[in-house]
Amino acid sequence: MLHSHVTGWTITLILFIICAMKLRTGQPPKALHMILRLMYIIVLVTGSHLLFAVWQMAPMAIVKGLVGLWVISTMEMTLVRGTKGKPIKGSIIQFVIALILVFILGYGVLG
Repeated sequence: MLHSHVTGWTITLILFIICAMKLRTGQPPKALHMILRLMYIIVLVTGSHLLFAVWQMAPMAIVKGLVGLWVISTMEMTLVRGTKGKPIKGSIIQFVIALILVFILGYGVLG
């Protein structure tokens, strides 16, 4: 299940970057955004499985799960705000902070 989760969030990050680049060109990435939302669900399901089955609800795993939700919410918030033409600088900063934290927790602490 770990490999499915890593593959899921890797594809999610790639799709997010592609969608963000399409926003800069002025094209709303509707189809890609829908696929990205499907990837959010896959990442959430595989992450939940890891949290409940593998780490047995360890406190640091719960914190990592919450930070992972923060990453997904900032990704979605960034794309929605960008589609509406609103500034996304704050959303991008939140995304980078949350992504760094989730990598530290995932590979450094839970390893």
